[in-house]
Amino acid sequence: GWQGLIAYGCHSLVLVVDANSAQTLQVLERHKASVVKVRCSSAGYLYFPLKVLDLKLQSLTLGDWKIIVWDVATGTARCEIQEHSKPIQDMQWLWNQDASRDLLLAVHPPNYIVLWNADTGTKLWKKSYAENILSFSFDPFDPSHLALLTSEGIVFISDFSPSKAPASSGKKVYISSPHSSPSHNKLAAATGAKKALDKVKILISNEKPSAESVTLNDCLQLSYLPSKRNYMLLLYPREILILDLEVNQTVGVIAIERTGVPFIQVIPCFQRDGLFCLHENGCITLRVRRSNCSITATPNEEPDPEPAQELVYDLRSQCDAIRVTKTVRPFSMVCCPVNENAAALIVSDGRVMIWELKSSISGRNVRSSSSNASPLYSPVSFCGIPVGAFQNKLPDLSLDNMIGQGASPGEELRNSFLQEVHLKFLLTGLLSGLPLPPFAIRMCPPLTTKNIKQYEPILAVGKCLQQASSNSNILADVFHVFPSDHRGIEWISLTGFISFATSTPNNLGLVRNELQLVDLPTG
Repeated sequence: GWQGLIAYGCHSLVLVVDANSAQTLQVLERHKASVVKVRCSSAGYLYFPLKVLDLKLQSLTLGDWKIIVWDVATGTARCEIQEHSKPIQDMQWLWNQDASRDLLLAVHPPNYIVLWNADTGTKLWKKSYAENILSFSFDPFDPSHLALLTSEGIVFISDFSPSKAPASSGKKVYISSPHSSPSHNKLAAATGAKKALDKVKILISNEKPSAESVTLNDCLQLSYLPSKRNYMLLLYPREILILDLEVNQTVGVIAIERTGVPFIQVIPCFQRDGLFCLHENGCITLRVRRSNCSITATPNEEPDPEPAQELVYDLRSQCDAIRVTKTVRPFSMVCCPVNENAAALIVSDGRVMIWELKSSISGRNVRSSSSNASPLYSPVSFCGIPVGAFQNKLPDLSLDNMIGQGASPGEELRNSFLQEVHLKFLLTGLLSGLPLPPFAIRMCPPLTTKNIKQYEPILAVGKCLQQASSNSNILADVFHVFPSDHRGIEWISLTGFISFATSTPNNLGLVRNELQLVDLPTG
């Protein structure tokens, strides 16, 4: 959210975490089923209490599908919305109008979009379409334009308004899967930009694709590019397609090699033409568009009288991957909507990992000959003031303050003080979850008149021992004392405890019993 808080669903709870301290601030409890979607309020709520939307997943016994509007400051539910007994596919706050800051657009299965007043729970209007709607995306440059991702294609709506339902059924286009086009194959860099783009099939058409071509069932995400007008991205497990909606053509493909890790999610940036990508191994990558990329003809080809612009996104930074197991896998990623230089990863074991993007200067006009990517340069101005040749490095306040818009070869020669920038992810926050049950839990000795001066309420939880303060809900320390699972914890004083563990039996049925005394001040 714009207030620097992260809200996410964990089973039937909604947790609100402070991104700066990586600590849980609020736990919202009202659901009886798992939370599957959370939407924070838009920038219009900067001076109002934060509101978080969460949506229930299916409950086979209760059949309870609700949107709940929360007031996080008080931890209370302000409104509950329910339309059908089926799960809602997608929802977003309306950020682009001033009539009301509580308007919410939701996709109700199978083919309805409903505009709600989330403050009162009133339905403002409802519109049905011919196909099943999976998700939607607003055009950030024109609030009346809306794109619906359906099971067969995309429906473009050009008359969206909060005051009344769209009159038309929209313009429907069919999009084939990249699996049915030559772009799914690995693109060879040696063939040149034009040959690489020629491999990309024009995926947008007004005619329904043939039966043998797979449609959008494997499309993970649809989103307009907030940094480039009339451009849209489609996310597939092994590629990202960039579409130019003016010419109805694919103008960029980010393909993963055969040995690469598939995509899960992508978040486009608005300050710079960049993409935060989440992969199945929990690795977050940042890709930034290469400046001034155009399709040029090779010596054996005739030059194109109107060369098209190809969008190439170079990998600029990536964080460390997590160890993925059957029970541990990445769930979702969020990016700071204000600065766009930090991302948070939610892992299935309860961890919240906060990665911040840091920049470093490698020198003035230093090019890396080993990399095919064009260099990134620092901004030429800060707050409207030109940057001097000997000025110190700018602080990493936001993404547009870390890297410039890109420079052509002529600008590089004229601006000899341009400094090449390298980006890297640093883990600045980690919120650990509880271990999988069963686990041992013990409270420290009680408060007495003798220990009132040095008393601190401490709770010990183990498989790996976690020491937490019960007053502030802050995780104080983590001790990995046993390779085996903890069977019990017993406090001996306010500053130490005994823990014991038993290993799994071997072939003879024998176990290894372990006993350890832990001193808290020294660890």
